[in-house]
Amino acid sequence: MLFQLLGPIEVNAPGHPALEIKPGKPATVLTALLLDRGKWVGVDRLIDAAWHGRTAPASARGNLKSYICGLRRALAPAADRARIESRPGAYRIVVDGNETDVHHVGRNAAEGRDALGDGDHERAAKLLADALDLWRGTPFEGLRSLDALAEVGRLERLHVQIREDLAEASHALGRHLDAIALLHGLIAEDPLREHVWARLVLVLNETGQRSEALAAFRRARAIIVRELGVEPGAALTDAHRTALLGRETGCRAAA
Repeated sequence: MLFQLLGPIEVNAPGHPALEIKPGKPATVLTALLLDRGKWVGVDRLIDAAWHGRTAPASARGNLKSYICGLRRALAPAADRARIESRPGAYRIVVDGNETDVHHVGRNAAEGRDALGDGDHERAAKLLADALDLWRGTPFEGLRSLDALAEVGRLERLHVQIREDLAEASHALGRHLDAIALLHGLIAEDPLREHVWARLVLVLNETGQRSEALAAFRRARAIIVRELGVEPGAALTDAHRTALLGRETGCRAAA
């Protein structure tokens, strides 16, 4: 069974149709259990998550039992064992580490980064691309519990790092268009990512696109000065100097 959290919450098991858990309190409860998989989660904490900062009604404990029963029924057809266990005052979900897409992404990202550091760019690119393929949208899409929002922030930062690493691996393998597309995508999401601008300038310069590299620096500088009121930092300035001089250098210097 695979719990897919990198987008709308879905549960997949061989031989069964995908089960989508619609946003709402039951999905929030399931998320709270999955974030602490294998651990007992207190009823009060689950209620706080489900009502997300609002005052819970007197019926909250009864409602929570209903949500748990509904989740058990939903998971039962594809489950090979009881997935949600209970004891007085707490619940836990029994999920192996490799049964979530978050686990697979984290493992591939770490192994891909290690391979990148070892100079094994082909393996790094494969691992990182496989990690990106697991993304289906915003993690825990539609949920607003504090625990879920904190995890979303962590995963979004990981998503950025994976794409930066994949851009580096792609460039090293001569897949320059892929690298440039990834860097442009990162900049479009956040034009103040100065280190990404620096890497883009270096990649463009190293692939014989010196005028485009210089133009990228000018765009970056204009945005940074306008938005932050400061001049570019050392990484972007050094990348610009490299392009001005027409030199080639490794892109890791801009990381």
